[in-house]
Amino acid sequence: MTIRFDHLGLVTETREQNQALADFFSGVLGLEVSGDAGEGYAEVKAGAMTIALHTGAMVDVSPLGGTLLQFSSDDVGADIEAIRERGGKIALEPLETDWGTTSAYVAGPHGVLVEIYKFN
Repeated sequence: MTIRFDHLGLVTETREQNQALADFFSGVLGLEVSGDAGEGYAEVKAGAMTIALHTGAMVDVSPLGGTLLQFSSDDVGADIEAIRERGGKIALEPLETDWGTTSAYVAGPHGVLVEIYKFN
């Protein structure tokens, strides 16, 4: 398997909540924030990890609690097939996004949603 954990996604219900998170990470913690949280997406640089701030996701996360773990991959399709063979529940099959990734989602237990992605 070629996936690497490098993003933690926090999913909010509103743009205001997303902006409040960005303000906390930048203003209180002093971390670099890029993007426009108030428009729905921003990234917080936290060392080797990126904290992604989302208003919504490509699948409904409300029953999952809004926790999105993001793993980069060299081959999304192959990794999703390996996950499926191990009994994983695929919430969203691999697709090309408007923002330049191939992404797929796996539903985990106890409120965890996992994105497997590759920048194209």
